[in-house]
Amino acid sequence: MLDLISLLCLDYPIFNLHAIDYEPCGECHMKRFRQLDFTQRVGNRELGRFLLPLFLSAGFQCIYAMVNTAVLSRYLSQDAVALTGACSGCVSLINTMLPAFVSGFGVRLSRCIGSGDPEEIRQGFWGAVYLTSAMGALCLSFPLFAESILQQANVPEALMPDAIAYFRGILFGAGFLYLKLILISTIQGMGNSAVPAMLSMAGVVVQTFLVVFLIAGLRMGITAPALAMLINHLWQILVLAWFLGKLSGGRLSFTSPFSIQSAHYLDTLANGCSKGLLFLCLSVGSFFMQRMENTLLADLLAGDTYSDQYTSLFTELLSVYGTAAVVIVGQNAGRGNYGMIHDYVCRLYRRSLPVCLLIIVLSLAFAPALIRGLAGDGASHEAVQAGIFQMRIIVVSYPFLTALVILRYALQDRKSVV
Repeated sequence: MLDLISLLCLDYPIFNLHAIDYEPCGECHMKRFRQLDFTQRVGNRELGRFLLPLFLSAGFQCIYAMVNTAVLSRYLSQDAVALTGACSGCVSLINTMLPAFVSGFGVRLSRCIGSGDPEEIRQGFWGAVYLTSAMGALCLSFPLFAESILQQANVPEALMPDAIAYFRGILFGAGFLYLKLILISTIQGMGNSAVPAMLSMAGVVVQTFLVVFLIAGLRMGITAPALAMLINHLWQILVLAWFLGKLSGGRLSFTSPFSIQSAHYLDTLANGCSKGLLFLCLSVGSFFMQRMENTLLADLLAGDTYSDQYTSLFTELLSVYGTAAVVIVGQNAGRGNYGMIHDYVCRLYRRSLPVCLLIIVLSLAFAPALIRGLAGDGASHEAVQAGIFQMRIIVVSYPFLTALVILRYALQDRKSVV
């Protein structure tokens, strides 16, 4: 599923995003690929082609989550689904808040790429990699406190033993997730959304197969999703690193952490903290909300999980516009093209409105069928009804949520670190 493309032509400076056509180099006979330069006005068709791989990638990622929930519900039990819901507040701190720091690093990296200065790009990239690695190393200490964290989240005692094993598996794989994200951010920052998207879709297929095989085939239990995720992150990191090396023509050469200017670390960290602190507030809120929800019946926890699979899919699809804002605004901010930034932000929001309305209409009309199809025949009536009710309430906020996401990312990429 992954198309491999050639090195940068030596006729162009590295990361020159002026709609470069990459030609085969030497004995390489790889496909031609066209980069986009958003410092110029791009037509609606080209913008759509840039967004489409992002949509496909986001959709495939969430399809895996739905398959994972369906497999848990059918091959383990409704309690296994309730367990993942009960742990979601804790998992969001690891898989939402800390990746937000990495996304903030990517914001700064997009500006480095937009500057067109090879040394600025190299130092910005390796500075982000070292900060990301430090975050991953920090997560390796969290499994020691997994039980205490879950107790603070009010995870029911009946679910606690399996919850500890599940949460520890998530923690061990967190560092690999962060490294994968910074590699994807770098490639997307160069205007290439297709290759990360195709790799993500391939990863979803692999991870879905692993989950089904480990649970349905080997009867491994609740730790299977975490193990499948870890394996999937590892092979994707290797392919992304190889591809980035090819794309950069070896010009992202290794740089010692001690040779990177402190200004790069501080600026990258400031952008990471800006976005991370925003998601910290959201994750802490999610943690305490889940803490209160964990006092409810297991049926309601399962219903919350069923609803979350669909709302996460919709949210991921709409977050594509925020991802595009990071890349587009980052390139233009590096050159001071603020009029172009305003034009693109307006275009992104206008394009998002029909998608928001379609999601709302489909959710209101087909929520019962969607929830029941995911839950299976073994789910209780209370769990299904709780999922339907929650799903219908959440989706009506999407037009406002999308506007906030686009504007927030656009402001940060203009060095408004707020």
